[in-house]
Amino acid sequence: MSKAPLAAKRGACYIRAMSAQVLFNPLAYIDRLTRGGFSPEQARASAEALETAFSESVATKADVGDVRHDMELLKRDLAEVEGRLKLEISQSKTEILRWVFGFNLVLIGAIFTIVKFVR
Repeated sequence: MSKAPLAAKRGACYIRAMSAQVLFNPLAYIDRLTRGGFSPEQARASAEALETAFSESVATKADVGDVRHDMELLKRDLAEVEGRLKLEISQSKTEILRWVFGFNLVLIGAIFTIVKFVR
């Protein structure tokens, strides 16, 4: 028996959340509340509020699709930032090596000069 005809027969509201599924039957809920002492208006208002809360707090396929799309955009942005960061790190390494090499040349020259004057 499929869930759609059952939902239509009993006035049930199916709300899907990822792989989980919440079943809320507002008519059965209203019946239970009226049997428990609520007025029909109170029971109906409570059922509507609960149904609204369920539908607003559960992610729809569109919501999940939007999140996936946003995640893809974020991945692209991160890849771009990673590429720029790698380039900057590479340029910094080159700059540091230049300075170290230059400093070593100056230091070696200074050592040879000191040794030449000491002799």
